[in-house]
Amino acid sequence: MSSHQSSVSAILVTYNRASLLDATIRSILGQTIGDFELIIADDASPDRTQEVCHRWAKSDSRIRYQRRTENVGMPQNLNLGILASTGKYVAILHDDDVYCPDLLREWKTCLDEHPKAAFVFNAYRVLNAQGQTRAVYRETLPRCSPGSILLESILFKRWRFGSPVWGTVMMRRSAFDSAGPFDERYGYWADVDMWMRLAEDFDVCYIDEPLIAVTSREVAPHQFDDTVGLVQPLLERMFWEARMRHYDQHPACRLVEGIRHWSFVAASRAWQIALVVNRYVRLLRCSDSTEKFPHCTQSGTR
Repeated sequence: MSSHQSSVSAILVTYNRASLLDATIRSILGQTIGDFELIIADDASPDRTQEVCHRWAKSDSRIRYQRRTENVGMPQNLNLGILASTGKYVAILHDDDVYCPDLLREWKTCLDEHPKAAFVFNAYRVLNAQGQTRAVYRETLPRCSPGSILLESILFKRWRFGSPVWGTVMMRRSAFDSAGPFDERYGYWADVDMWMRLAEDFDVCYIDEPLIAVTSREVAPHQFDDTVGLVQPLLERMFWEARMRHYDQHPACRLVEGIRHWSFVAASRAWQIALVVNRYVRLLRCSDSTEKFPHCTQSGTR
């Protein structure tokens, strides 16, 4: 076994997506920077994931395959993968994305240039069911900025509690060790809490290029319960904690941000109720049309 230690560890978290894994792993192994280790963290997938990963591991010595004995959830699965890594930089990757060949090189170069940055993320290309570009999501951020810019100018102004940083980034292992593990309280949204904690103490890098293609949810549906009544309280608590932490030494700002937070809570909940009502009305209309015109099906409605 070689004593060589790569500076980059790529952690691919996966669960029950054997049909998509080949394309994802192929895009990772095809990176223009070849000196990295790939740790595949399999959260006890019941499908053919194990078979797919073993096949790839036999063909490329950079791959280390970890399979959990039971499903532990995304945060713990990711934490265990990172703890097993050896690189200075940790790239967090998902099993339903396809990565541009220059992704790891661009990420690493950016962090090399900015030693005070905890992590780097980029613009995202979202695909439709046919694999064509549906949208490109970009942010108005410089290549490197204080984490407070990300918090105050972007995250804390999002009344629907969204994040421009999705789950795929490259972070410094030392920053992860400093911040502590991904918080299991937040389930699949634990990454957003991590980015906000890191932004509190470090700079943040951004690359304004869509280096990651995100598969359509028609092809790769969410694997978690995104029911509004379950998700919304988690996001509200996460953003509340981040706001109070950030403005801890500024009582006046803390009061203003507290008011802003609860106004966002009210607006977000009202918006979600409106969506539910609108969806219910549309279902009723479709049902009524089907009764009047039996040949009408729901697939024929918008």
